[in-house]
Amino acid sequence: MTRSLGNALIALTAALLVTGCSGSFLGGSSDSDSDPSLAFSTSESCMRCHNGALHDDYGGGGLENPHPFPGAGTLTCTQCHGGNPAADTPEGAHVPPHPAIGDRENQRKSRFAYFNRLTLTGLDKLPDYEIDGQIYTALDYLQFVNPGDLRVVNDNRSCGQCHQSHVDCVSKSPLATSAGILSGALFAVGLPSGVVESQDLYEDTAVDKAFRRLTDDRYIEGQSPVGSVGRLLEFAVYAGRDEDLIDDNPDYFANALPVGQAADGRAILNSPLANLYHEQVAFTCGNCHLGSAGANDRYGDFRSSGCTSCHMPYALDGRSRSTDPNINKLEPEDPDDIDAPERPHVRRHQIVSIAKTLATGEEVKGMDDYTCAGCHQGSNRTVMQYWGIRLDQNQDVRRGRQYPANPASFLTTRDDTRLFDPEVENRTFNGRNENQYLLMEDYDGDGRDDTPADVHYEAGLGCIDCHGSHDLHGGRVGDPDGASILSRMGQAVAIRCESCHGSAAAFAVTKIDTNTAGQPAEVPVDAEGNALRHIARESDGNLYLTSRLTGKRHFVKQVRDVVVDSGRINPITQDPVYSAKGSYAMGRVDGDAQTGIGPAQTGGVTAGFSHMDNLSCASCHASWTNNCIGCHLVGEFDRGNFSNITGEEIDFREKIADFVYQSPVFFQLGIDSGNKVAPMAGNTAMFFSYEDQNNALSKVFAFSDRRGQGNDPNAAAHPALSHNAMMPHSIRGKVDYRNEGPRYCNACHLTRKGLNEFGEANYIAYRDAMATNDFTGLDYELLTEHLGRNPNNQLDSPLWVHSVVGLGSGLFQFDENGCPNNPVDDNPDRAGCNGTPPSQVYDPGRTVFNLDKIVDLSGRSMGSSNHPFRAPGQTSDLRDGASFPGMSGPLGATLIQRLSDPQTGIVLDSWLDADGNNRGNAGDFVGR
Repeated sequence: MTRSLGNALIALTAALLVTGCSGSFLGGSSDSDSDPSLAFSTSESCMRCHNGALHDDYGGGGLENPHPFPGAGTLTCTQCHGGNPAADTPEGAHVPPHPAIGDRENQRKSRFAYFNRLTLTGLDKLPDYEIDGQIYTALDYLQFVNPGDLRVVNDNRSCGQCHQSHVDCVSKSPLATSAGILSGALFAVGLPSGVVESQDLYEDTAVDKAFRRLTDDRYIEGQSPVGSVGRLLEFAVYAGRDEDLIDDNPDYFANALPVGQAADGRAILNSPLANLYHEQVAFTCGNCHLGSAGANDRYGDFRSSGCTSCHMPYALDGRSRSTDPNINKLEPEDPDDIDAPERPHVRRHQIVSIAKTLATGEEVKGMDDYTCAGCHQGSNRTVMQYWGIRLDQNQDVRRGRQYPANPASFLTTRDDTRLFDPEVENRTFNGRNENQYLLMEDYDGDGRDDTPADVHYEAGLGCIDCHGSHDLHGGRVGDPDGASILSRMGQAVAIRCESCHGSAAAFAVTKIDTNTAGQPAEVPVDAEGNALRHIARESDGNLYLTSRLTGKRHFVKQVRDVVVDSGRINPITQDPVYSAKGSYAMGRVDGDAQTGIGPAQTGGVTAGFSHMDNLSCASCHASWTNNCIGCHLVGEFDRGNFSNITGEEIDFREKIADFVYQSPVFFQLGIDSGNKVAPMAGNTAMFFSYEDQNNALSKVFAFSDRRGQGNDPNAAAHPALSHNAMMPHSIRGKVDYRNEGPRYCNACHLTRKGLNEFGEANYIAYRDAMATNDFTGLDYELLTEHLGRNPNNQLDSPLWVHSVVGLGSGLFQFDENGCPNNPVDDNPDRAGCNGTPPSQVYDPGRTVFNLDKIVDLSGRSMGSSNHPFRAPGQTSDLRDGASFPGMSGPLGATLIQRLSDPQTGIVLDSWLDADGNNRGNAGDFVGR
């Protein structure tokens, strides 16, 4: 904070205190006598103290109006927070904390009190209490602390009084329940659904557990959307101190845990192993949801719970920028590591949604990406990827130990002020330092960034410009029959690339509705028919997007105009929209100019073929992908921690959460839940172990899923554990001199040039060896060059294509303990290897897992997937050979043959290379 701002706030505080925020300041006789103006006051006592106004109009110089929107521009403080508006002391006006929470001094002494006040996790679990003769409920205090908490608004309080349709939807959404993460993790280790009536639904992937118990009374089996369920159970706690289940219990000692795993690799329900894994999931993944405020204890991770998690964001450093004089503006002192009884604060006491101009003339930005980053930089690390930043948890790049190859050059985020504020001087962002976030990586030495930002980010769009009310709130807001408890995030997200940009065959679907200004307009719709009101067709016939984040206007290009030369001009840049190369990639090979050029070959191609028939946009336009290959979770017995579910004290904590390998270079294809070819990556694949109270470490466990896939020794030799479709947020339009571009033709296809240079016989020998799991003759240096230093296949390598289709590379072999098994990794700190470099103990006979071989030549999956197709009862011809054809998963046998078999598949004689240049005979079709 600057000195001038600090002095101004001190002056404001002093001025407001003159009007009385201490003693009997709230309109009693003594105040009226000393300040006659108070006799005319009509405001609640809260307003006089926090704003300095005599009426409930926020006319003073203090606290901002939190809801300055037409129709409800002057809500009273108690309408949201509760409390006593007529009290004559702060103590009487405020809702007193539960005795178990107490004041700041109690929170300094009691770790339970501080944890629950900071995170809000278990406040609703506390019993009713009496203070000065008045009975209070747990929700009374929770409402006072955060009126937007879902447990509060579900009780028709605060936000719930006016926005009940939103409340009904968002309470069932994946953001609120975290059911996909919690239940998906249990699916991945083979545990059956705890909700009997949901068992076997949607390929047995129906969710059963969430942060709190939840019921959908409108659910009708067979008539509700795919993924929907009737009820959820609260995620159980097994390590609670009060129950004393694991303390001094020999069943929970390290050497006793293996009996909790069945012969087919599944965890056994209610076994100590299953219960400990359950605790690990809750501890590691159990606080990224709207049900609580999360850990709330470090820079970039401060937030509230419920509605206010998004609509009233916290400052990155947790320090208030509000004009309320009663808030400590220098708390927390160290935003990287706050200490009891410190707490973070909202940035301003003002609700945000989309960019708008208030009645006062003030321009308010919409919810920025930081609002999303606290949670959505775990898992796929989506927000960071969108910004062009890659997470390197182990600092492998900085230490020169990136596997399988170091980049030719790189930049950390040391000087990136988006993460590290020079004024605040924070040392971390979400708990990670500047060396764990990489701004630029160039693996092949061509001077281009192989991990660039998404083009939508570069254009100034924020997360909320794609993900609006439907995606975030869930259901159809205002339609109570449209809100369902859904099992997976993909079932709740309705935005598609085509929603804005249309397809090669048709412009974006539109309808007459109202725009964000409330005026009639022709607007696009998402996949569920919800109006995208911030986009509208204007008088020139073009679609324009008005950013929900900034209010800036953007031209929305249509794919059809890229593919077919309609003469359309970008009205902002004056560039032609048509692209011959885009028409070649996305058009249809039928000789009709109205369908574009299509990927024609001199040797011929199937008549009428178009990639757009079954290929997702991201398959080509995502420039890079986050990969986590071989993750280790280690839990340990430890007294004095607290449950992320109930807030109670537990005897468990996370000891280690390690990524073995992270790389932006590799990518794989599979079939997503919409039956399209899409990027694929490992999801919940991990190795688990536990250190007991005697400091003994268990064996390392790897599991089969509920369907018996992923690690069933009877079904698949050298399994891949897990894989799922993903949506990389690294969209690029074309390569340029600074940044890597999209995936061009040779990223997924064999080329005649590549086979000739590598040797077709050599490739066939490699393909046969990988098919039979013969690792003895692998040339690791060659693999390192063709895969580790070859982003988007600059080398036209057939080895790259083999990896992309999911047949494996040979670079990611692991032993039974989750230690890499290869001769080119000399890092003694690799997770799972107990200080021994993998290169020193390399032995092909030690390979148990082949983690990037997600499918074999027959189309049989080698690992676990937990996403069913979104269409009821759908199976897919694109997954022929799959054991469970109703599931999203790897490519089927036919696609594998077409892409990777040099003798019977497709070998391109005309293509665009990784630099976007014409190769072979492509110039004959695209133009030279």
